Amino acid sequence: MANFSKTTSNGYVRLVFQVTEASMSIPYNTSEVVYHLWLERGSTWAFDLNNESLAEAEINGQKVISKYVSFDLRDKEWVSLGKGSITIPHNEYGRKSISIRARLTNVSNLGDIGWFSGTLDLSNIPRASTIRSVSSTELGKLVTVGIEKKVNEFRHQILWKVNDSGWNDLGTGHDTSVQFTIPIDYANRITNSDTGQLDVCVRTFQNDTQIGYDEFKRGIPINVPTSIVPTLEDVTITERTAQLAEFIPAGNYVKGKSLMRVEAINAAGSHGSTIVSTELTVDSLVVRANTGDFPANKAGNLEVTAKVTDSRGRTATKSKTIKVWDYYAPKIIAFLANRTGNGTNKTIIATVAANVSPLVIDGVNRNPYTLKIQYSAKKVNRWIDAVNLTNESTEKINRQLDCGAFYELSKAYNVRLVIQDKLSDLVDSVLLVRSSRVLWAWGDNRAAVGGFPELENHFESHLPVAFHSSLNVEDGIMSNGKPIQEFALTSKDGKSNKFTGDLNNLKTAGNYHAFGVQHNPQGANNYGYVNVITHSSDSSYCVQFYVPFNADQLYMRRSELNRWSEWIRVVTTGVDTGWKTAVLQNGWQNRMEYGPVQYSKSIDGIVHMRGVAKDGSTSKETVVLTLPEEYRPKTQVYTFGMNDSFEPVSLSINEYGTVTIKRNADDKWLGFHSVSFKI
Repeated sequence: MANFSKTTSNGYVRLVFQVTEASMSIPYNTSEVVYHLWLERGSTWAFDLNNESLAEAEINGQKVISKYVSFDLRDKEWVSLGKGSITIPHNEYGRKSISIRARLTNVSNLGDIGWFSGTLDLSNIPRASTIRSVSSTELGKLVTVGIEKKVNEFRHQILWKVNDSGWNDLGTGHDTSVQFTIPIDYANRITNSDTGQLDVCVRTFQNDTQIGYDEFKRGIPINVPTSIVPTLEDVTITERTAQLAEFIPAGNYVKGKSLMRVEAINAAGSHGSTIVSTELTVDSLVVRANTGDFPANKAGNLEVTAKVTDSRGRTATKSKTIKVWDYYAPKIIAFLANRTGNGTNKTIIATVAANVSPLVIDGVNRNPYTLKIQYSAKKVNRWIDAVNLTNESTEKINRQLDCGAFYELSKAYNVRLVIQDKLSDLVDSVLLVRSSRVLWAWGDNRAAVGGFPELENHFESHLPVAFHSSLNVEDGIMSNGKPIQEFALTSKDGKSNKFTGDLNNLKTAGNYHAFGVQHNPQGANNYGYVNVITHSSDSSYCVQFYVPFNADQLYMRRSELNRWSEWIRVVTTGVDTGWKTAVLQNGWQNRMEYGPVQYSKSIDGIVHMRGVAKDGSTSKETVVLTLPEEYRPKTQVYTFGMNDSFEPVSLSINEYGTVTIKRNADDKWLGFHSVSFKI
């Protein structure tokens, strides 16, 4: 309790302000303060019965009394002016000092008792301890909790939980440091990350009474041990090509032929995690699935790997090395078959050059092959084996083979080389061996020179034929039984046929050199090049294409029922010119932030412009720029740009290339993005 007082200047009366700490709340860290303001006699008495005196009092900066009062000390020692109570909060350490002041104005015309003040120290309230630190690394290792005490005799209850597991109580009576170990099994609560969240709670006690409130430290990282990873039992590789699986030992594969199935076997998460992805790799090929099929497109020792990833991001891998053997399909390099005796005997000797890929695994060639030479009368296609070599293993074949002596002298034969290994389709090559060579043979309404006749009702030559005069073939020339085109599209030396005269009369298919022709495209030179395409049967339909000899231009027209259409220009220029920057005149400058004023000409002969200019003369007939000759219109054109108010600006472009302002330009913005015209 504390009394603070002050008298009037003559000492007649005294104003007293009494402040008392009535109680304190440890849980709420507050004190209940009661106060009483009264006026008492000093050396004599005073009175005021008209509420003319203002009584005011403040505690801890808060006004607790403020009112006009009456008093009468003529027959009393003191008069109460006001009283009450106020709750004062303490600081975090439980300490608090409060400021106090009071006054009373117009005391019975004796003047004021002005502000007087003082300070009252409240009782220290015991406070709850705080968590200074929590050191944690991972599950299964010690966690140390450091506690900052406010009062030496305080003790503490410690609780913890991981990922909302529910609180684990370490009991009471703990001082400033506590150590505990979180079991590894709590990894079952940390399944989608490799780091969990540890929460710690500290309760402060003085004997059996809790001081303050629970103190928390939440979200403290705690790692799942790196030893906790998913499991993967095995990675298996099997041959999916049934043909190979029958004779190629397990673990061996053939380039270009094998299809390898790779599978991750019995992958599982650990301590509650789940497998979220599986990646299978063969050399540089990757399949993201539990099972994948891989082509054997590279030979050598290849590593096969399966990698699984769980919901924590942890991985497990299994790898194996497989052997992929190099292989190529059989290749026939050369095959010749001829009658012996300079082509006059019944015996045929064949010369064979070929390569067949061996496949030697564990000392055994797993890819033996068969080599056959077969024969058939010409065009009969009834093949009979003349040579049949099986279980061959020589890679590079270069040998002569006797195909027998039973080939009639008067017949021609097809001779066929067939090679087939165990891995590929057969390869073959067919030759024609002519009948025996004789100078002349005739009979049965057929004849032949240099061999026996093979075709009915024909004259045949088995030797090259040279005619030293003209050859007249009335029924047409044939090749392999099919007609040969006899109409000449060009001259005999391969050059264009020369044409002079009226193109309206040119309706014969072919390529022509136009030489001073009539009815060529208007404005184009009448010397040039003409291509004519005709209807397959109706001569009144055709198409002409015309290229002047001195210009890169193409024209076309068509005849329908002998009526020619007008010539159409198909291509007007050869290339797109790209963008070129214009030279501006009369004060105009480029606004570079929006692109310089440029022009280009497209492949179809259209001139386009773009860019923005500024700061030039805007008077009518002002020339902004001049286009080069190849970008000028044939006659004057009118077009529109855009000004700074997004309004059209009238422009003219004449045959001399001058781009002139006609109307509505300003000097802030002259945009050309919408300007284009056809030459």
